[in-house]
Amino acid sequence: MLILILAYYLGQSVHSEAGPIPASIEPRDISLCDGQNSWRTLPSIVWSCLSTIFLCTWVAVHPNVHFRPEKHGQRWLGKWLWDSLHELVTYKLPLFLWALLVPEYILAWAVRQYVQAGVIGENGWTRTHGHFMIMGGFHLFQLPADAPSIPLPLKSSESSSFVIPTGDHSRGDEVPVCPLKFEDVPVDILKIIAPTETELKDRGKSDTLTKIIVMVQTLWFVVQCIARGRQRLPLTELEVVTLAYATLNFFIYVFWWEKPQNVECPIRVYKASAASHQESGKEQDKWPKNWAGRLITKVAVYTVGAQDHYVKISEKHSIPMFWSGRPKDEAMALAGLGPSVLGSAFGAIHCIAWLSEFPSRSELVIWRISCVAMIVVPCIVTLFCVVAAADERMGGNDPRWMLSILIICTGLIIVSAWLYIASRIATLVIAFTTLRSLPPVAYTTVDWTTFIPHI
Repeated sequence: MLILILAYYLGQSVHSEAGPIPASIEPRDISLCDGQNSWRTLPSIVWSCLSTIFLCTWVAVHPNVHFRPEKHGQRWLGKWLWDSLHELVTYKLPLFLWALLVPEYILAWAVRQYVQAGVIGENGWTRTHGHFMIMGGFHLFQLPADAPSIPLPLKSSESSSFVIPTGDHSRGDEVPVCPLKFEDVPVDILKIIAPTETELKDRGKSDTLTKIIVMVQTLWFVVQCIARGRQRLPLTELEVVTLAYATLNFFIYVFWWEKPQNVECPIRVYKASAASHQESGKEQDKWPKNWAGRLITKVAVYTVGAQDHYVKISEKHSIPMFWSGRPKDEAMALAGLGPSVLGSAFGAIHCIAWLSEFPSRSELVIWRISCVAMIVVPCIVTLFCVVAAADERMGGNDPRWMLSILIICTGLIIVSAWLYIASRIATLVIAFTTLRSLPPVAYTTVDWTTFIPHI
């Protein structure tokens, strides 16, 4: 948000494309221009790039429901200032940094949720219902002891532990328990309490028109970059970085198109005060007890997105940030295959600036090393996903060489993960430092008349 505000004020200095010629363009370079609206200013470049990056890293992310119990008797300052800042620092800002530094991880998360939402949709629901369940849209509450209720019936005419309140009581006295998984609630009960697809979309803070506008604006930036390439006009390093974000952002939006965005309040599902809750499904895996094994396992597990298997939802007050509904191992491996390939493509896009003019030799070398790292590391993840998917297909009866590849890939992922993050930070920093000395031709705008048939 601060980056966007800064870019906005930088953009205020741009009054017209036909204003004075930038100081960095010398008189001998004026021949590059056609005399009318043929150059752009540095603030306009920065504003265009930062606004697009903001759309790709803040607006495009569809977070899970971050449930926060209401506090009784809270003062205005704490409710509107402290709680908002706490939400920003502990949840929204970390998501923004993930999207900024490892955007393909966000894409892999979106793909896993898309796949699992489809599995839930096979039970007569829409994919929107599946997304809503996975993102923590249903939360279990216990009614006060004196609150009257009636049990919800099942098809078998048996009563369930889930109830509907029938009397007058304070909603503030209801006790939040935990988020609910699809396996925790019988399908008969879900059909009674679940909203329609239209009602679920209404709960989101973004509609189809908003998403189309974001995608059109992002696509327009991509078109401008392609047009500059067709006319042999250089892209700044900041534009190259932004182009990579815009390309990946398109796929993120595709897989999250049916997921409600920025839902803050889940649907309350009730049990009586005396009723207990037992989490359904497979029991979660256990982390290694020694710190070294725990660290290695966590890095490997979070890299491939398998952290759901180590989470016990019934012990959580809110759905985990990157929860994907605990998809099957084979589906998870296949879901990670596409994003890892696109991750390599994301790094390859940075190679557009491989032969660009850098202000210093060190910036050129660091940029090239970072490009190679951002291509190679996702390739390792791709190999891991392919072998892991094959291992699941073979039912664990894989040959020794396949197990060796998995072990080697895991080790390389653990070592190279830090190199990848360092490379992402390096390219972001260099994208801004190179703005201090752009070649004059970088300020030349696209001559759109060459793309439009005219007499």
